[in-house]
Amino acid sequence: MSQYPASGILFANDRKQNERQPDYTGNIEIDADTVRDLQKQLEEGVENPKANLAGWRKVSKAGKQFLSLRAGLIRERQQQASYSAQAPAPSSTDMDDDIPF
Repeated sequence: MSQYPASGILFANDRKQNERQPDYTGNIEIDADTVRDLQKQLEEGVENPKANLAGWRKVSKAGKQFLSLRAGLIRERQQQASYSAQAPAPSSTDMDDDIPF
């Protein structure tokens, strides 16, 4: 199990100029266990591998609202995994900093 779970952020797109542009933009950092599981899904013939994704509404120190994200193994695969993996869990201290783009 990686030291840190897969996590990321989504901020409202305050530069949106037309309806075709995304409402939210951000990124996600994926831990090695999740990457290995996605690769294993491909090797098992899963055409579109997937992982769990959870989000929490938060406010940055600068007052900007965003979604804090966590990703992890889907439950069925988590129970079958030969290595120890944990489900995403919220943290009150995660991503409280204002992240510049």
